[in-house]
Amino acid sequence: MKKGPMITFSQLVTVFLIGMGMWGCTTTTNQTEVSEKATPKWHQEIARISELAKADSSVSDFVQMTLVPDTLGFYLPAIQSPVAAHSNGVWVLFGGRKAGLHSMNNNPPAFNTLQANDSIWVVDLANQRSMGVPVPPSYFKYLAASSQQYFQDGDLLYVNGGFTFSDSSSTLVSNWTSDAFFEINVPSLIQYVTIGGTSPDLDQVFTKFLRDPYLQVTGGEMIESNGNFYIVGGHNYQGAYQPGKTGKYTNAIRKFELSMVGNAWAVTDTLTLSDPENLHRRDFNLAEVILPDEDSIGVVIMGGVFTPDDMAYQSPVYINGLASGNPSIEVDTVTQQNVNLYSSAKINSVMAAGEYRVNRIALLGGITYKAYNKDSGGLVIPPITEVLPFSNLMSSYYTNGEDETVELVQLPPNELLPGYLGTNAVFFPVSDYLYGSSSNVIDLNKVFPDSVTGPVLVGYMYGGILSPAAITFSPRGPRSTTTNPVLYEVYMSIPNVNQ
Repeated sequence: MKKGPMITFSQLVTVFLIGMGMWGCTTTTNQTEVSEKATPKWHQEIARISELAKADSSVSDFVQMTLVPDTLGFYLPAIQSPVAAHSNGVWVLFGGRKAGLHSMNNNPPAFNTLQANDSIWVVDLANQRSMGVPVPPSYFKYLAASSQQYFQDGDLLYVNGGFTFSDSSSTLVSNWTSDAFFEINVPSLIQYVTIGGTSPDLDQVFTKFLRDPYLQVTGGEMIESNGNFYIVGGHNYQGAYQPGKTGKYTNAIRKFELSMVGNAWAVTDTLTLSDPENLHRRDFNLAEVILPDEDSIGVVIMGGVFTPDDMAYQSPVYINGLASGNPSIEVDTVTQQNVNLYSSAKINSVMAAGEYRVNRIALLGGITYKAYNKDSGGLVIPPITEVLPFSNLMSSYYTNGEDETVELVQLPPNELLPGYLGTNAVFFPVSDYLYGSSSNVIDLNKVFPDSVTGPVLVGYMYGGILSPAAITFSPRGPRSTTTNPVLYEVYMSIPNVNQ
């Protein structure tokens, strides 16, 4: 696909909205002119969007999100930080933990192995049932890990690393970062669980398995493009958790390929892009974006921890060149992300108007830098004793996928999250709305065709950590967090269209 005319990103958003029929007014860009039939209200709306790149996060998004609890007639396990995949509307989950936020003072000991998710779960929402089987013993310590890196491409799921135990028979807590890599056939894994863990044979389910020190990472993210694998960020934490102890950050993007060496699969063609300033991150969101060149894929790092001041990172980092095997990064030094700076449920989506593409990334909760203040009705920085609180906010990020970002935060009178949710949660998209062959990106043109304005069910938020308050420390002692047991339906709507 050829690139469209060179216009600014804010103009591009405007062009898209007019092209979708959301606005009926005239605008002229550098090389693009769109005719219109407008009301004064839409004139004002165009001016607002055109100024988005200069606006603060209090500007309202034209796409609104709503979460509604799903009433289930079957058992649904509650897990945080799992590996998640889907096939034909059926979900699969493994790894992660069955408890909330780990203790910060090791009383009780953090990352107890009894709280690790030791099962592989299949969830069939359409038929209202779930099935679970134990993780195969030969792969137990790898697949039961928390905070693994993973990426789904069609029927294949790639998984590596995570924080787990070196020997399940001799330790009561996680004490090792895994160096394992799996290629998993998702339909075969679903069949394996559905049948009760007896068929098909494991080599038909786990189609590749290898170990390599280059892959020893937890808390990072993974992406694959054109046979090139990338582990982005993360760290290597060795030994049991100790307050104040940090893992060894990769500070890098680690690229590799897989090749047969002798009779076994091995890591080959490695390349490391290091940047201790911008890639010293873990527990961030890595969002997929669609680029203008032949619909190629890029990614953007949103947030992550910890800076030298023990804060979260606020500058988005764009990673391009994935298909070629030569990654490069571009740091957005203009936008400072204000909310939802920790791993959370995320919705990757793209909207198109002719040759143009605008990516929309939605983050549901997590841990935040700024919080909503009821008195002011806006965002504020909490006091120093309450830094990086849990979030009850939904935010969206419009981007060209290359170097520009606009953050919008959904604030009252629009809806907040129904609690302090989303940290280490996952989002399952409705497969009918996926973009092209993607397993992870929603096509907003399918969500809002013609005059449809919603609300439209686009997916589900599952699991993660549920906190009773923004800050869990109190004069009476710490407040306990749990895993979120409620499955939430996620709706999108465009409430102001045609009004």
